[in-house]
Amino acid sequence: MRIIEMIDYLDGVEEHIKYKFGVSKLHMIDAFNGIHATIHWLDNSIYKKVVEDIVFNITDEPINFPGELGVYDDDRFQAVIYLNIMAIAEDYKNKEYVLEMNESDVTCFEYAAFVCLHEVGHLFHGLVGGNGTEKRDRLFDYFDKGEYYYKRFVSEMKQGNTYKEKKKYRNIPHEKAADNFAKQCLGLMMKKL
Repeated sequence: MRIIEMIDYLDGVEEHIKYKFGVSKLHMIDAFNGIHATIHWLDNSIYKKVVEDIVFNITDEPINFPGELGVYDDDRFQAVIYLNIMAIAEDYKNKEYVLEMNESDVTCFEYAAFVCLHEVGHLFHGLVGGNGTEKRDRLFDYFDKGEYYYKRFVSEMKQGNTYKEKKKYRNIPHEKAADNFAKQCLGLMMKKL
């Protein structure tokens, strides 16, 4: 397991971060700490083998995606989970956790942990449910199986940010499975903390 941090704004002044990006520095710190606590928990959990060769790429770039599972597919296949603490803080401010976690009383620490575990959930389900003998083949098969649902969602999407559309996205089978994985693991993790 490897952690890459590309943090540019977290050391900035609270007022500057709030003015320029509209998010709380404290929420960004909570997100950062939540991600690290989650990675530590994963490294000491039954999922250790799932994440042992993964790259966690943590950033605070002002772009709008809280987390994403991707791959480096150069010489050697490498799964990577991108986690953006600024986007997590913004989604937390906008109470996205109500829809994603079905909870109304959540800390930014917990929400960040959920986002991280959600992406690990995609990896886990890909390795368990995908066809193939290698991790690469299994993960790409998992992506291929979900492509129909994502393409259908995008083709029917009007704005992409309405409650109805977000709820529809959460009901895509791959998203629902990753959400359930994250909720279950978050409960276990929080009991250990």
